[in-house]
Amino acid sequence: MKLHGPPLRVAILGARGIGKVHARIFHDLGTSVCAVLGSREETASLAAQDLAESFGIEAKPFYSYGQLLQEPLDAVSVCTPADMHFEQMLAAFNADVAVFCEKPLFWEEGLSPEKARRQLDILERHPNRKLFVNTSNTFFADTVRNKLGALEQAKSFTFKFHTQGRYRGDNIAVDLFPHGASLLLRLFGLCDLTAYSSEVSDYSYHASFMYGPACRVEFDFREGPDVEKAFIFSVDGHEFHRVQEGQGATYQAYLVDAQTGQRHRIDDPFRVAISDFCGYCAAGHRHGTDGFVDAAANLRMMVQCLEAPDNIQIDRRR
Repeated sequence: MKLHGPPLRVAILGARGIGKVHARIFHDLGTSVCAVLGSREETASLAAQDLAESFGIEAKPFYSYGQLLQEPLDAVSVCTPADMHFEQMLAAFNADVAVFCEKPLFWEEGLSPEKARRQLDILERHPNRKLFVNTSNTFFADTVRNKLGALEQAKSFTFKFHTQGRYRGDNIAVDLFPHGASLLLRLFGLCDLTAYSSEVSDYSYHASFMYGPACRVEFDFREGPDVEKAFIFSVDGHEFHRVQEGQGATYQAYLVDAQTGQRHRIDDPFRVAISDFCGYCAAGHRHGTDGFVDAAANLRMMVQCLEAPDNIQIDRRR
């Protein structure tokens, strides 16, 4: 559904790869994708040219983030490497510009729980914070929640996510763990996490842990050019598969109940997430809350599991 009223002015930070997808969806929703940030003058110009040729988007190229933020903007879409997210979000908030950020919220190699807590505190307390983070796969959990029985009594949760992504080793977890954490948090809420263990290879990351007093969780992540794609989650053996059909404007997703074969048509979760963000911005940030609480809980879980697994104690602050 397209937005009404004056179009939001949105800049894409990093408009190659996933940033190009962001740009297309923002454009389809009726926003003005007016600027694009590249790491160099050449890459910024190429990205702007690509958006024009692919979608008819007229975006002004920038390779200086400071100069870009001097433009009249309502929002930025952060699609840069995760170790750039925190500073870019903070600069946007300082300029009173809303942020739609790719997962994870922020990251750097060796990120300690203490540093993550300090950075989250800065974001939480910022007077201009307007933040949504793309963990859109939670919409799949919402679709099947009423089919899963009493979740507080669940004994197992499994999540398999196999992609043809470019990450290797521990970086596979940095890329895919936010999806598993978002499903877990949406279905079960915040619980104590214990007994974390992981197995890592060049093309896979497997994690196992207890969530709450009795639920065993298994995450199975794989990335590589020859990996067969899969998105499957289950609660106590009740399994659901994501099926994707079409691309771009013809994309359609379904969730298939493995027990019954029933297909549940799902609105494109990515489009829904960006649409919700645009609606929040168009409302002048007066109604509802932003996505910080969920994003912060996701990041805290990720930091504890990936950087401090020998001393697991999930920070349960909301």
